[in-house]
Amino acid sequence: MKNEKKITIGFVDTSANDDKTVVSNVPAPAQEKEPVICIAKIRLPGAGRSLDYYNDEFYLEPGDKVFVSGKFYGKLGVVESVTTHFRVDKTKYKKVIGKPDHQIFGKFINVADKMVSFDTNFDAEKFSAIIIPPPDPEAETQEEIVCGTGWNIDFDDFEDSETVNPDKLRLALDYCIEGKVIYLSLKDGKGTAFIRGSQIYKVEFNFDGETVSDLFCGCPFNDNCLCKHELAVLITLRGLLGCSEFEDRSDFVAFDENFFWNYAAGEAKEIELNGQS
Repeated sequence: MKNEKKITIGFVDTSANDDKTVVSNVPAPAQEKEPVICIAKIRLPGAGRSLDYYNDEFYLEPGDKVFVSGKFYGKLGVVESVTTHFRVDKTKYKKVIGKPDHQIFGKFINVADKMVSFDTNFDAEKFSAIIIPPPDPEAETQEEIVCGTGWNIDFDDFEDSETVNPDKLRLALDYCIEGKVIYLSLKDGKGTAFIRGSQIYKVEFNFDGETVSDLFCGCPFNDNCLCKHELAVLITLRGLLGCSEFEDRSDFVAFDENFFWNYAAGEAKEIELNGQS
């Protein structure tokens, strides 16, 4: 970014605002039950009617959310009913291939445009499972992920890096304003984020408090500069860490506020608003 005007980006510190929204702690979930072979009737987006799927990997109950193989691969369906009373040729049935754990436990506070928790059980692996289906067992070829060298970035002054394109930086700022960084977590120096673009992209990195290293994005952009998704994550991370709520805290999980209330909070059992249930 030589000879370019420096663009400094961050969030407003909301620590002076007492109107914080909190999702209170609830008891831990019971241990997952053993799988039961069954035929599950599942309602899927765009199907027009409920469809039958064979299941031998999970314990299913009405209301469970699942991923399936076949035509509706990648769409999250809802189990309407299950039956263990059947005799079928299972080769003629598509299968249930994933049952994400949607339950969220922990306390969340509102910081800037994010819902943040320092004690939640909802780590990056669990979040990935609710938005990204398992590999398609019917795909002709499976993914083969390979990585080159990740980016190493000076966290405080990343806008000045020669690896930052000003146009990409502006697009990244738009992503932040539009709430497209739907999830960001940091645990033991390992960061993970999910960004909603033309599809959901995953960004991974390491962070030691000063330098972001081994920064990778799963998008197909391969020019010799940071992509807009990576930049959006850097903007979001620096904005959050600059808020007083993060003082002396290194590990956290942050949801986009709109995503949290439209989706994640629907799975919580107990909600508390401004100290009143």
